[in-house]
Amino acid sequence: MTKAVLTVLVVIAAVGTGCSALDGDAAATWTLAPGQTLDAETTTFTVTVTRSECNSGVTGTVNDPDIELAEDEVVLTFTVSPGEPRAADCQGNDGVTYEVELPEALGDRTLVDEACRSTPPVNPATCEPDGVRLVP
Repeated sequence: MTKAVLTVLVVIAAVGTGCSALDGDAAATWTLAPGQTLDAETTTFTVTVTRSECNSGVTGTVNDPDIELAEDEVVLTFTVSPGEPRAADCQGNDGVTYEVELPEALGDRTLVDEACRSTPPVNPATCEPDGVRLVP
């Protein structure tokens, strides 16, 4: 069997088992939910998460964020499930609230949305410069 034929058979097998973009996660941006006051002692706060790509108005299930603690910033990276549908319109997706629990107090660190710092930003229309969401 040639390498080309083997490659085609692997692709056919993957399609036949239902593998699609729906099996993965999609990028999402976040903002602080209204009415909160964060300070150096904050360990828990609420954000509103929104799927970045078109999904007919539905953000989906918010996955636990990746939280990166650095000396001068806390970076949150959110994804949502399921992944992108095969066809969707771009009416804007709903915001889903999510309670973030930091493993330690915020201190005097900046809160950053990693989806806004990616190159290019996932959704530049909703992003502040450098993905900064809160400066202490």
